[in-house]
Amino acid sequence: MSTRRGFLKCLGGLGACLLPWNGWTNLFVISSQPAQASFSNLVPEKPPELSSIQETNSSYLQRTAMDDILALSQQEFEGRRAGSRGEEKAAIYLVDQLRGLGLDPLGDALENQQRNYSHAFTIYPVNEEFSNGRLTFRQGDPNSLRTPSANIIGGLMGTHTNESIILSAHYDHLGIFQGKLYPGANDNASGVGCILDVMRRLLREGLKPKRNLVLAFWSAEEMGFVGSHAFVQNPTIPLSGVQAVFNVDTVGNGPVGDFAFWANNNNPAVQAVQAAVSRNKANMVLAPNNGHNSDQLYFNSEHIPAITLMSRDWLNKNHTPEDITSFVEPQKIALASDILYEAVRELAF
Repeated sequence: MSTRRGFLKCLGGLGACLLPWNGWTNLFVISSQPAQASFSNLVPEKPPELSSIQETNSSYLQRTAMDDILALSQQEFEGRRAGSRGEEKAAIYLVDQLRGLGLDPLGDALENQQRNYSHAFTIYPVNEEFSNGRLTFRQGDPNSLRTPSANIIGGLMGTHTNESIILSAHYDHLGIFQGKLYPGANDNASGVGCILDVMRRLLREGLKPKRNLVLAFWSAEEMGFVGSHAFVQNPTIPLSGVQAVFNVDTVGNGPVGDFAFWANNNNPAVQAVQAAVSRNKANMVLAPNNGHNSDQLYFNSEHIPAITLMSRDWLNKNHTPEDITSFVEPQKIALASDILYEAVRELAF
């Protein structure tokens, strides 16, 4: 989770610009179309109509949240720093999961109005620093060349509505610093695994939502919620139709039944999660910000009901090399998934 409010403001105006894409190019062009040369071609002026076109691969339905956490935390993904080779590998993993689950691509549009799973944006350079023993990012030279990154977005289309529910988690982390890997198992492979688990459960049950159910994996959260802000600025689905955002961040540690949340008011997303927490005999408290926040922030600022669900003890080992897979409690991940499943059922079905 990001800790830099000043940095947040500096990144607030982040937009699309011409930039060479290096290794990211193939990820942004998921179809057989040629690579695009600029962001202006990747981000549509008007989001294309939503439609259901995919088929589910049954083997993907058998995976679990812990499978995702183990995969994303392995050394091959190099700590998933935004804009890095490791994050690109994580993005490819997520695109593969969305395709395998038969979810429709809801990212940027190509010239022929086909959709990608990726939603492209750029990030400013950052410098690393330690604060209270935690590695964090501070804005670097704003005049330096920006780096490409992408949110990964797919969805299950509703039966008769243009309204949507977003279920989201950031998939980036801190990378490798001073020779040490920051795996980010709890922050935030745990959130990624939870929302994939919810979708797998819904698909296994054959449930068709009334409202569109959108899975969004944000990038560059650790650099100031850049990915979710880029989406709010250049949405690939109509923001006017978003009825709730359930964001999940650092949810897998601490006592099993203890959760916390961030939101700006008692909105419908908060109410749905609170009801699900109560039914599951768990606890959830409003956490003080103390300079911290997550990806519900810009949705709340646009008056879209949004909540971030997290562990009450989320700061323990956060942003350290000790945030490894054995630190994540499978029973708590399962409970968080149950809570989210019930909240989504309440608002999307």
